[in-house]
Amino acid sequence: MGFTLPEFLKLLPAALHGYAYTCHDSMIQIDVDDTPLVITLGAQQVRRIALLALPYLPIRFDYAGSDVSFQTFLKQFDLYYRKGGG
Repeated sequence: MGFTLPEFLKLLPAALHGYAYTCHDSMIQIDVDDTPLVITLGAQQVRRIALLALPYLPIRFDYAGSDVSFQTFLKQFDLYYRKGGG
């Protein structure tokens, strides 16, 4: 994701509104329909294109619940982390 770690964590409470969650170091555990969803945060990195430096944060989602529940969660989560221009 195209965010620094502080930017990601600042948006997290709003993105997880309505979901119970806990944070431990680089792992975030969220209760999605009584099934844990774990988000693992990688080390913050920088992508360089000529003189432009773009921060990004690798993340991984692990969820063993239904696809419908995950898609519902992801739709809400994605709305808070979208970046747009124009």
